[in-house]
Amino acid sequence: MIINEGVLELNLITSTAVGIFLLLLGMWLNKKVDIFKKYCIPSPVIGGFSFAVIVWLLREFDVVQLKTDTTIGDLLMFVFFVTIGLAGSLSLIKKGGKVLFFYILVCWGLAIFQNGFGVALASLLGIDPLLGIASGSAALEGGHGMAAAMAPSIEAAGGTGALTVGLAAATYGLVAGSLIGGPLGNWLIKKNKLKIETDDNWARSVDEPEKQNQVASINYKNVLTIVAVILLVLAFGTNVAKWLTYVTGFTIPGHVFSLFVGLLFASFNNKKNIVHIDSKILDVFSMVALELFLTMAMMNLKIWELYDLAVPLLIILLAQTIAIIFIAWLIIFKVTGKNYDAALLAAGFIGHGLGATANALAVMDAITKKYGVVSKKAFFIIPVSGSMLVDIVGVPSIVIFTNFFAH
Repeated sequence: MIINEGVLELNLITSTAVGIFLLLLGMWLNKKVDIFKKYCIPSPVIGGFSFAVIVWLLREFDVVQLKTDTTIGDLLMFVFFVTIGLAGSLSLIKKGGKVLFFYILVCWGLAIFQNGFGVALASLLGIDPLLGIASGSAALEGGHGMAAAMAPSIEAAGGTGALTVGLAAATYGLVAGSLIGGPLGNWLIKKNKLKIETDDNWARSVDEPEKQNQVASINYKNVLTIVAVILLVLAFGTNVAKWLTYVTGFTIPGHVFSLFVGLLFASFNNKKNIVHIDSKILDVFSMVALELFLTMAMMNLKIWELYDLAVPLLIILLAQTIAIIFIAWLIIFKVTGKNYDAALLAAGFIGHGLGATANALAVMDAITKKYGVVSKKAFFIIPVSGSMLVDIVGVPSIVIFTNFFAH
């Protein structure tokens, strides 16, 4: 730790240790405080935001300014993006059938819409269009992880305060998605007098275990294999991204390009079986990387940057909320069958379109508990789309909009 002219700088080890402590604190509070469980508020947000509030108060009262080293957090962000790619594959679209295909098309359209709508609203309200992108699909459809991951690129393009705006928008989305998704699904069921039944044939087809996931064991070799694959994908992806940025003049973030390298490798590996990638171990890597990276990103939240943006940001977010309600009602519900499964998908769409996949699962779970019928279709399509496939278009959309409105 270094104290210099009223600034307390935490070194790499101390910053990481504080981040882990805050993550564990957030996990504990998540179990103890009902409101956190009710709205599916992630543990990293609870712990990291608590630290950000302390930093803000110390700054406001001229006690000391705290600065942290984000090196480990940045590395974990890269690792998380690679695990997203490795966990997905192009074959998932085929497995999900026509309903998944239509659903993911709407999700991809939503990503583009949220960015364009955010830019338009920001321009009308007289604020930087880049902040409309920061509070668009990166924060809403992408959630806290994507908002924090894309903020450096947006800020480098001129969008001062993108991290703070993005994380604030993502927090709003978590609460709004949890509050609105369930009531909309319930309203669709009652309004259309839907039969409370689900597609059992479809459910049986997706319950069939894939051969490569029948045996899962956590051992030295399997862990080392995944570490090697992640690092090789990162080494290739980040360096090629730098080269493409230099050649084209179009900024391509290394972690974004690495995600697609991982996706292509996973699709090829599933066919050729070059190496065994244990899905359970990959999930552990992904979860640890995401939660610690997100905690450390929240630690750097500059709350004071929201002073002048509070009203415009709220208007943007309310408008985005109204838009997604109509998309879920008039498009998702209709293209996915106008039945009980479709009502659940519409509810889940709002959950992850505003907040995160966990919100989508929570609101669908609430509906199925009320009506007593679980839709395997909805509970397969939502996680596959919200956690993996949406990024195929969602992430490039953010990059393209950011480059276009860079200044």
